[in-house]
Amino acid sequence: MEYRITPGRLEIGKFSLYYERVGAGAPIVFLHGLGGNHLSWWQQVPYFMRSFECITVDQRGFGLSPDPDGLFNRAHANDLGALLDHLKIDKAVLIGQSMGGWTIVGYALERPERVAAMVMADTPGGIFTPEMKFERSRAPMPVDATPAIGSLPTYAADYFSRRPEMAFLYEEIRIHGARPPADAGMRLIGLRYDLAAVKRRLTMPILCMVGEEDTLIPPEIVTALAATLPTSRLRTVPGSGHSIYFENPAVFNQLVRDFIVETGYAK
Repeated sequence: MEYRITPGRLEIGKFSLYYERVGAGAPIVFLHGLGGNHLSWWQQVPYFMRSFECITVDQRGFGLSPDPDGLFNRAHANDLGALLDHLKIDKAVLIGQSMGGWTIVGYALERPERVAAMVMADTPGGIFTPEMKFERSRAPMPVDATPAIGSLPTYAADYFSRRPEMAFLYEEIRIHGARPPADAGMRLIGLRYDLAAVKRRLTMPILCMVGEEDTLIPPEIVTALAATLPTSRLRTVPGSGHSIYFENPAVFNQLVRDFIVETGYAK
């Protein structure tokens, strides 16, 4: 079978959303985190495209999707909905890494019938409970384009010393193209979804994943999240920090595939 990457753009007012499609089968949509863009999923797409249609996106303010209106995360969920409408996708599995968790939760709260399942990786996704010790005053992750390699809490503390070439690639992907606003971290923490609505509407299968060494979204936060969601399951990955998908792709991919198969979405 031939695999062809099909790039595209969706015009939403003055904003132009960049996306790519590859593969065939039931659709999976990948939503990157604050330190990424559509290229972040280079270790996932070749794996999943053999059985699924993979859709990757540069969310508003990242990569090839500059944000002329400055809406940032206030528009991410709506952008996702517009893209699914544009692509005529009735139902999909949504995978959200860190910031991407806010995107998929925001969309799923509005259109739960169109979400077959969700993977929430290293993220509370805007769902905060009293048990989560995650304060608004917490210093946001810096978005400076040139911090020292390995200085950001986006992977395990020793990842740069163990895999310098991979840490370098992570940083190269992170600074590619458009940049988020300087207060992006605080904007994310400030967007909190109603717990009653979450419990009432998010009844699709949900996989919550967290790296055992994640210092940005510690495991106890994701554990509390999984306990809050009515149909969730929790997986903690040893030897990984905030970016399981990048640091330990073989484990990430297998966990996600097993989860999707268990839901009956696709074999």
